[in-house]
Amino acid sequence: MKRKFFCLLALTLSLILPVKAVTVGNLYTIELPVADQTTSLRLEAFTEAFKRVVVKASGSDDALQSPAFARPIERSSRYVKQFSYVVRENQDEQDIEADLLYLRVDFDQRLIESLLRDNGFPVWGRERPGSLLVISYDVNETIKMVSSDTTPEIIDMLDNAALTRGLPVLFPLMDLEDISLVRVGDVISRQFEKINIMASRYTPDVLVVGQIVGRSGKGWEGDWEVRFLEQLFKWRYKDSSKEAVIDQMVKHLTRILALEYALEDNKSLDQELLMSVSAMSGINNLIKVQQYLQSLNVVESVRVSLIDKDMVTYRVGLRNDVEDLQRLIEFGEVLEQEDFPQLSAQGEDLITLNYTYLDRSGAN
Repeated sequence: MKRKFFCLLALTLSLILPVKAVTVGNLYTIELPVADQTTSLRLEAFTEAFKRVVVKASGSDDALQSPAFARPIERSSRYVKQFSYVVRENQDEQDIEADLLYLRVDFDQRLIESLLRDNGFPVWGRERPGSLLVISYDVNETIKMVSSDTTPEIIDMLDNAALTRGLPVLFPLMDLEDISLVRVGDVISRQFEKINIMASRYTPDVLVVGQIVGRSGKGWEGDWEVRFLEQLFKWRYKDSSKEAVIDQMVKHLTRILALEYALEDNKSLDQELLMSVSAMSGINNLIKVQQYLQSLNVVESVRVSLIDKDMVTYRVGLRNDVEDLQRLIEFGEVLEQEDFPQLSAQGEDLITLNYTYLDRSGAN
């Protein structure tokens, strides 16, 4: 019989981990297995794919519970930009079917984002925090650390659940270096002095420490702690299957992070500012920075206002506060702020932000 209990504790703690965001690709692309290429089955798949893309784009399934989304769900094909079928080799040796058929659906990003914003739901951009999952796996008191070598099945479950929600995750290698720093008992007893030292090797934005415990005839339990940006969240969850425990952890972790990093459009101020970016040698850097700014979900528009030697000034239209833009830029490690915001020197009553472009390519 399925049993659940849930509690959430938010506290303040001191944990400093280097911030290094992950750019998530294909946020608006969903692939689903299908039996055939008939129109009726394709339309059914569009509906399921639409639900999944809304969750990926917003960070939760809150929008899907809203009456405002009942009609869009019914008319999901309206939000499809293109689709195609993909045939892949079946990796299951016990299955006699040689190939698997998938429907790949590319949704219109502009339409999905507008739908969310128009109904007061957040849009989570492509820059997302990377989470290090440090987990012990206990089945009838046989305990292992979760890693690709020791528990590949659990890794696959976690990866698939995270992929569904657009959440970047990574796992400790548990090689000789990791083992010298942390043992499974340290994870169970939450020895964070040791865990933090090991975690620093992976420079995550978010540290997730937990246990997956299964007992014959008693079901499964997850016991979790999530730490990031001087915040701590704790909860437990029980269910009849380990798949459900894993899915709930990823679902709740994504919701927590979306609350911090996804921005709601109801704060929209419809304001503009100027952003001067130095170290911009070459047209390629100008284009890269403009594309980067356009990818931030707080930004409505970007256009070049002035080019002066190696400095480019952009006129940026915002959906949200200037502070929201600054926080996302700091998170992204593409631009580095030089000093505090200033009033424009061009005779306009606009704020000017001054940044340096961090060219990671090593070439102009």
